Amino acid sequence: MPSLPFNSSATPSPQSSPTLSATPSIVLHPESAGASLKLHKQKADPAEAYRVRYAQYLAATFGFSIQAAMAEADSQLAPRRSSSLSEAESLREI
Repeated sequence: MPSLPFNSSATPSPQSSPTLSATPSIVLHPESAGASLKLHKQKADPAEAYRVRYAQYLAATFGFSIQAAMAEADSQLAPRRSSSLSEAESLREI
């Protein structure tokens, strides 16, 4: 049976237990007035960013040119026209 590298006794010895220091190891400083760091910059238009990513996906997946993929993304992501008659009602035979 292999030997284990740690002490197998149930009570830890005083030398092996970690000691806590009075000062913390991480100190947070308040942000200075002149130097503000922004970690994330939100894009101006998330819908436009999605349209571009979708067009890039279409171009890469189906071998479209980026111009054709942008046109396809525009047509697929265009707002739907509203209707007072639902699709199910339009297909129902009277």
